Amino acid sequence: MEIHRKGAAMHHTPTRRGITYVEVLVVILILVAVISFLLPTFRRSRRGESWVRCSSNLKQIGLAMLLYSNENRGHYPRGLYVPGDDVKPVWGTGTTSPDPFAGPQPNDVSAALFLLLRTQDITSEVFTCPSSDTERDTYGGGTNSAINRANFTDLKKNLSYSMHNPYVSNGVIRPAEWKLADKDWWTNRMSAEFAVASDINPGTTGRDDNVLYPNDTSSSKDMKQANSNNHDGDGQNVLFGDGHVEFLQNPFVGIQRDNIFTNRKGQVVASPIDATDSLLLPTDD
Repeated sequence: MEIHRKGAAMHHTPTRRGITYVEVLVVILILVAVISFLLPTFRRSRRGESWVRCSSNLKQIGLAMLLYSNENRGHYPRGLYVPGDDVKPVWGTGTTSPDPFAGPQPNDVSAALFLLLRTQDITSEVFTCPSSDTERDTYGGGTNSAINRANFTDLKKNLSYSMHNPYVSNGVIRPAEWKLADKDWWTNRMSAEFAVASDINPGTTGRDDNVLYPNDTSSSKDMKQANSNNHDGDGQNVLFGDGHVEFLQNPFVGIQRDNIFTNRKGQVVASPIDATDSLLLPTDD
């Protein structure tokens, strides 16, 4: 017979209780709320980082242009120019030619920009915005280098930026101004407010892209159609004549607060209309 002493403690094994469905649901809801709170901050941080890196690229391009001008009597890069009464710029021609002044077609804007890769200590990665889908140009692979070529291999893949179109129609610039470095034209003496380069022109044919649609008083929603695709239509980094780069939320930042992605007549594939008219090309159409 088992005898229990009076006053002896009785020991009980605790019953284990599992986590209930309600508790799991509460934890999930808390995690969702925290993630929802932090995600916009994370996205803004990533976006801001890409803006800074993109801005750095444009500053390097600006410095390369300045160094190029120091070696070319003050002039910024420009390829073969054939004047006329209605000069239409082109881009992306003569890629595999070893001669930058004979291979590309006349008045090629991207070939002018590519001269920096041929002559300055700058890499092709600098011409790709980190928040775009572009990748550095490998010049066709193998042992090829920029010195063997006259233009970017594939503009849609290898170029994230636009430069001012230096190929003007007759009468826009007086002939003497092409040769004198002390004139306020395509030289290292550009006006400080002149837009020299920027994130690539979105053009008119992409999805929700139309640089001709908004005006300088349009809403931010409509303005996205005219902003560069490099930053999801939020704006673009712009390199100015004095070398500084600024992120701006619309393209109406020319000397006369005109659209830097069109000329002052509202044309895209065209000549600037005067020496103060910024027109940044190519487009990403």
